[in-house]
Amino acid sequence: MRCLVVAALGAALAGNLAFAAEAPVQATANAPAKSAFGPTAVGQKAAQFRADFEKLKANTTTRSAQLDAVREQTVRNVNAYHTLVGGIRSRLQMGSTPGNPELLAQWAQAQTQLTQIDADIATLNTLSAQVSGDAGTSSYLLENIRAAYGLSGALEEDHRNLRLLEDEVNQNAIVIDRALQNLNAEINRQQQYVTTERTSLVQLAADINAGQSFPANARRAIPARAVATVSTQSFADKKPLVVIKFDKPDVTYEPALYQALSRALERRPDAVFDLVAVSPDGGNPSAARTDADAVFASMPNMGLPAERVVMAAMGSNSAKTPEVHIYVH
Repeated sequence: MRCLVVAALGAALAGNLAFAAEAPVQATANAPAKSAFGPTAVGQKAAQFRADFEKLKANTTTRSAQLDAVREQTVRNVNAYHTLVGGIRSRLQMGSTPGNPELLAQWAQAQTQLTQIDADIATLNTLSAQVSGDAGTSSYLLENIRAAYGLSGALEEDHRNLRLLEDEVNQNAIVIDRALQNLNAEINRQQQYVTTERTSLVQLAADINAGQSFPANARRAIPARAVATVSTQSFADKKPLVVIKFDKPDVTYEPALYQALSRALERRPDAVFDLVAVSPDGGNPSAARTDADAVFASMPNMGLPAERVVMAAMGSNSAKTPEVHIYVH
């Protein structure tokens, strides 16, 4: 199944984003038309438009080269990531020691590879913004070319040059628009892929801690815990180990939470944790409580016994959105 995922992603990267798949726009050098009185004003404008278009075409070529480089890098990162994850799952399937340090090291490498894929997405976002800027430049250039038809004092040759240039700009605009659509679609796909794999990595970490693989539906459900309402003074002198801000849908907190808990338990194997639902003053406390319940449910899957987590709730005049704070008790 993993091989199919890699193949599908590689095919998407290889097929959906190529600027070069479009027919190249042929450059045509247009010298300003001359009359007995020298170059006309319209002819000079047409020559300037031609120079601007040549710069725009050069940008299109540069974006294509950048895209090829990002695509190749992403394919390498995806393959490396699935090689690491596949190796971990194979060893767990055969049975391993709980918290095997070799598997934990490979898990950390897999997380690094996934972070690299995330960085590739950031590069694609930058490239998308640049292509969007090229699309705006193309539209502006096209408007100026069409406006030049209405200027007086032009020769027939001037209008002929403007028509040729207008056709070339239109063709190049199609290439830019299609590339922008494909880029944005690929960014969305890869963002969903990374989100899914981050969740998978959290589950994989729990399997490593247990020394064997468990089906997702076999993970034990965690019963609801009593929550005590406390004041902000209760934790005023404590620095939180983790602060999770739920300021957007689908906040990805599991990898950072797992690392923080692992480091804390390395220092204090018998540590107990306070998990605090923090709601903004005047906000809805139930929203923070729901988020805290979700965080609490994920902690045992990371190898932390549920009985070593104490839940609480409090309001805060500094919080802007629901938050979850975790302290070492």
